[in-house]
Amino acid sequence: MTEHSSIGVVVIGRNEGERLKRCLSSIQSQHGGPVVYVDSGSTDGSADYARSVGVFVVDLDISIPFTMARGRNAGFAYLVEHYPDCQFVQFVDGDCEISSAWIEIGLQFLQDRQLYGGVCGNREERFPEATVYNQLINMEWQGSEGQVDACGGDALYRIESVKAAGCFNESMIAGEEGDLCLRIRMQGFRLMRLDSPMTIHDANMQHFSQWWKRSVRCGHAYAHGYDLHREKAAGTEKNYKKKPLLSSLLYGLVLPGLLVSSIFMAVGGSSGLGQLLLLSLVILALYIRVASKAIESKSGNSIGERFLYAGFIVLGKLPEAQGVLHYYLNKTLGKTSKIIEYKIDNKQDQESHSSLKD
Repeated sequence: MTEHSSIGVVVIGRNEGERLKRCLSSIQSQHGGPVVYVDSGSTDGSADYARSVGVFVVDLDISIPFTMARGRNAGFAYLVEHYPDCQFVQFVDGDCEISSAWIEIGLQFLQDRQLYGGVCGNREERFPEATVYNQLINMEWQGSEGQVDACGGDALYRIESVKAAGCFNESMIAGEEGDLCLRIRMQGFRLMRLDSPMTIHDANMQHFSQWWKRSVRCGHAYAHGYDLHREKAAGTEKNYKKKPLLSSLLYGLVLPGLLVSSIFMAVGGSSGLGQLLLLSLVILALYIRVASKAIESKSGNSIGERFLYAGFIVLGKLPEAQGVLHYYLNKTLGKTSKIIEYKIDNKQDQESHSSLKD
């Protein structure tokens, strides 16, 4: 068990059902300190359940647009106010289960290394074999041990580093973790990824439309992150999210648009079939280049898995470009972007999980 005075855990969620129960159980089995659950309008009794097992609950005002950043900040504020002796905070999403011994492993790392503001480990999917989308997410989580630029939604931070960075940016509907980590590094702290089990994530992604929405959200995060830091960040940080942003626009918008325009020109007689063929080959070569890099990045997986991952990386440029345009359109119109939700509701979730067990 970890010490009561040194670390607290902040959980965020909405209608997570059995996933929340697993999450809280995995925490309390290895952690005797404070646990704060931030609920964003659940209708499945999640908040009542959390209270019944001794967890402190913060109910968010649902009249204010929700972001995961807002939820984490609310839990963090509660923890700091009520447990001022806490030096570390573990953030975890309610659809995740913390691996046994992770809190002790992560805590020991930060206690021994004052220069590090945060640490994360390995995240895996609960049912990677259930759907192709779960399999893709599971491969997305993969990474090697070493110093990193950012941790994901599940990570253990030094409270001092989060305060110095100014907490999560509540205006971001996605990508808030990377943004926080950037600002933590700008304060002089480092971040580490350990080759140790950290959390088991339960995406339960069943449909192509869910994958598409998640990719749209990713593109939105690229645009918002770049827009936030392109002027005020120093050195190489001025290019924060610039590369994936431009990649999304090039492969998801410019090249497809160029190809479609060329086809119409060829049909209309404005250009020859030879020119169209040449352009098509050039565009195909560019997409193959992207796919090749994706295949190379997943060298530890089977050939089939690597080609599957690469195919969806290329296809994902289309919804990512949509997300980029969504961000800039809202900015131009002066609108606040609303969270892009890709999860199915709790009733459907329970039914789909039951089918996995049968």
